[in-house]
Amino acid sequence: MREIAPKSYNIDELRCNAFARAGKHFDLVRHEAFMAESKHGFSFPHRHNYYMLMLATAGSGRQLIDFETYDVTPGQLYLMSPGMIHAWEENNALKGFDLFFTADFFTQRYNINKLYEFPFFSLPQRQQPMVELNEKEHRQINELFEQMLEAYESGLQDGLMSMLRSYLNIILVRAQRIYTKGQPLQREDSPSRNLIQQFELLIEQHHREYRLVKDYGKLLHITPNHLNAVCREKTGRSAGDLIRNRIMLEAKRMLAHDRRTVGEIGSSLNFNDTAYFCRFFKKYEGATPEQFRRQLLQPRTAPK
Repeated sequence: MREIAPKSYNIDELRCNAFARAGKHFDLVRHEAFMAESKHGFSFPHRHNYYMLMLATAGSGRQLIDFETYDVTPGQLYLMSPGMIHAWEENNALKGFDLFFTADFFTQRYNINKLYEFPFFSLPQRQQPMVELNEKEHRQINELFEQMLEAYESGLQDGLMSMLRSYLNIILVRAQRIYTKGQPLQREDSPSRNLIQQFELLIEQHHREYRLVKDYGKLLHITPNHLNAVCREKTGRSAGDLIRNRIMLEAKRMLAHDRRTVGEIGSSLNFNDTAYFCRFFKKYEGATPEQFRRQLLQPRTAPK
């Protein structure tokens, strides 16, 4: 097998035109044009250094997002965050829109906290990167993309970036409403909800350092038993599960993207013993790190 090192892409590397209209922080293109124009095959796993929205309007496909496979059909809106591992496995006359932007682009008008509050851009171990649209929702969001693309390709200068940020925010807010539809309303000041949010943010910040519930209990000034009880009540999983899920996600991302050895990756995740890291990984993934890496780097079906 010819091994191809996974690559991390910035926005300005994605298309041959090098984003002459909006620099390195934004791009919008029809999906079919993007796949035809792209310099890259994208059938191998690669890491996103940007946010990506993909609206499917016709055809079908299949893509890998953070090691989960999604069958792509019209009426789906995918919302991906920086750091995610992505690959196209099938692209059968798939049509739609691909929108790429950075946090810097969004926060030139809106507060960075607003971006992080969108549930599909929050903590990766808990959220699905896709919303299913009904016919009316699909029609409305498709029209927003059409208007946004028309403005983007118009060649306008004055006010264009502000207009694009406004369109983007409208799409994200509408997606949020659809994403959270049917979920039970929770009081914003719920102590348990706030505790879970604090815990998950700490996991995001410290998953390379800490693996034990008691470590996070100390940071939160509560007992491990109380933290476990709240996690089970609010998420259906133990605090340890949430910690391990984030460690496993990072380990898989690094194995897919990083050229370092398994031992070096384990060490960066605070596993000082390579054998222990391999046992930990196999227990929760069902394959060794090397087996996972070899399987992931096998060529997938090239996009059509």
